[in-house]
Amino acid sequence: MVRLVEESIEVRVGEARPEQFLWRGRLYRVTEVVDHWQERRDWWRATGGQSLSQVPLARDVWRVSASRGLSSAPGVYDTGVDGDPSSASDWLLLRTRD
Repeated sequence: MVRLVEESIEVRVGEARPEQFLWRGRLYRVTEVVDHWQERRDWWRATGGQSLSQVPLARDVWRVSASRGLSSAPGVYDTGVDGDPSSASDWLLLRTRD
């Protein structure tokens, strides 16, 4: 089952992909990047007073398998970033999968 989350997360990036992320005070370690793609954004809703030339038209999404620790079973998470992937603060946890 897919759950929509869309919450801000902090991500540690290595080799142009997420390696760890912090969500709700818990650190998740990425064990595998399952897929990577771009999704079109609702740019007309997210201008926030910016000019259209500064609003990203697409979001980079990484589907990752990640776990909270050695004893925790991994889950599948969709993480996304609208800007520079090397920035730790512009990331969102978009969806989780059971």
